[in-house]
Amino acid sequence: MVKYVSFLGCQIPMRIPSIEIASRKVFEKIGLETVDLPGYSCCPEPVVSRLLDKTAWLVTSARNLALAEELGSDLMTLCNGCYETLVETNEVLKHDPEELRKTNEVLKRYGKQYTGKVKVKHAVEVLYEEIGVDRIKQQVVKPQKIRVALHYGCHLYREPEGEDIMRKPNMMKELTRLTGAEIVDYRLERLCCGYPSMQADEEFSLKQRLLLKLRHIKEAGADAVVLTCPACTIQFEIGQVMLKRYGVQYNIPCINMMELLALSFGVPSKDLHLELHKSPVLRLAQKMEAM
Repeated sequence: MVKYVSFLGCQIPMRIPSIEIASRKVFEKIGLETVDLPGYSCCPEPVVSRLLDKTAWLVTSARNLALAEELGSDLMTLCNGCYETLVETNEVLKHDPEELRKTNEVLKRYGKQYTGKVKVKHAVEVLYEEIGVDRIKQQVVKPQKIRVALHYGCHLYREPEGEDIMRKPNMMKELTRLTGAEIVDYRLERLCCGYPSMQADEEFSLKQRLLLKLRHIKEAGADAVVLTCPACTIQFEIGQVMLKRYGVQYNIPCINMMELLALSFGVPSKDLHLELHKSPVLRLAQKMEAM
């Protein structure tokens, strides 16, 4: 059985717990053993926090990695942003002796030490590379007959070892296809959803990023958008509500890939608590169950 320390981050357990619920059910069915990371903190956020205080950013992230080291297993994250921060910290501290010294100097005060013994993987990589397409396909008992658009999220393109930046997005695409969903091309898959810029300019974030994607997704005839990033999910869901201020109305379901997998595995929608979404994901799931 494959085993990983699971890093849930902040957004999933606090704002979109249905992703955690779905993930646990998926992992159980495919034989992926996960251990919760006790005492973890925010990853922290990968864009603004490092600009404000790089040392604090590295120390906070390194503490999470040190906690995983104590458990003796590699770290798997369900969040693209957490993946970016934890992978980046691993790379910096493994190749910059001075940053490593400063980081461990602070961690020592709290009885921790970073040694660089754990790898960080996104759940997409773990499912595709270690569980495998065949084993996942065996669990699909209720193919989802819907048309979906994919939003990969900027941080999923991160390749610390200089590999093909489409490696993980292509894995996500293949895993989504296993659910039976038809993937539509809307030409703006790689455009940022606008989540980071929301902190600086709401109108730009909504009109010049999210709205462009929503228009193309709707024109492509997608029934829903599939995501792997909780921050992007929040942008898509809350952003559709906020766009009403500008006289624009969209109500596209925003479903996480893990939720879609769980539904295709035959997990009832009522067991996933999809009503916690701010977009009509539950309505979509109930419609698919009735097919």
